[in-house]
Amino acid sequence: MRSFLTYGLISLVGVASLYACGDDSGDGDGGAGTGGTGGTAGQGGSAGASGGNGGSAGATGGNGGGGGAGGATGPGPAPTANCQGCAQLSVLVGATPVNPTNGSQGGYMFSAVGDNLEPYDLTAVTAITWRVQALTTAATYFVQPFLQNGPPENPTFNLGSYPVPAFLTPAAFPAGMWVDVVLDVAAIPGSGGADAGVDAGEGEVADAGDAGVTLLTAFDKSKVRQLGLNVGATTAGPAGWVSVQVDSVTVAGTSNFTSKTFNTDLEGLVLNMFEVPPGTLPPAFR
Repeated sequence: MRSFLTYGLISLVGVASLYACGDDSGDGDGGAGTGGTGGTAGQGGSAGASGGNGGSAGATGGNGGGGGAGGATGPGPAPTANCQGCAQLSVLVGATPVNPTNGSQGGYMFSAVGDNLEPYDLTAVTAITWRVQALTTAATYFVQPFLQNGPPENPTFNLGSYPVPAFLTPAAFPAGMWVDVVLDVAAIPGSGGADAGVDAGEGEVADAGDAGVTLLTAFDKSKVRQLGLNVGATTAGPAGWVSVQVDSVTVAGTSNFTSKTFNTDLEGLVLNMFEVPPGTLPPAFR
């Protein structure tokens, strides 16, 4: 994945999707042509018309025709949410992974990408908690909170924080239970945190082409452009729906990105279309 129990708790830290027809023919010496006429019930019967022995083969051909096998059934609709005032996130995982390394996943996010928007400053944030209930579970299904720098400071979207995923096992996400999936922002390297191993003026370098923007060379928590939750499965599958519902996103600390409750709408949560598995649904307000 992208690098990639009532009220349980999972703490995540790190930087880094699927006629049969009988055809018999015969040949003969033409001794019994009447038998060949009977062969019109199947393709082989026409061959019987030129020879008596072929007539019996034609009758057999008529019996061989049969209906085609029924087509395989699809995955069916996404699971039904059982919450109110929540967001449902449903990713359709195929038999073949979308990405041979990361598997199949959909990224659901809040975005501040654009020159006219201020990035999210998470310098004074200690944690962001996604309150999640799994509607489908498997040892290879997962959710993964993430942070991402983006344009204009990071035009290539190559800088971000992708902690270890929380796997949607029945034990970790019991049916009907809400689980807190915590992104430990304070422990993530970058501006305002631990040393990221790159020293270029707090991870920034001047951009000669735009005097008003500095380009990042390392992940910077003060300039987060995308904040979200990946939902998906590893390369091991299995095919089907990976579906969760989110009750809230809670911010611990001070930031221009504020907590979300989904009481009346999705509050800006959208689906990232990059490498999204076919059939995946946008977030749904419940």
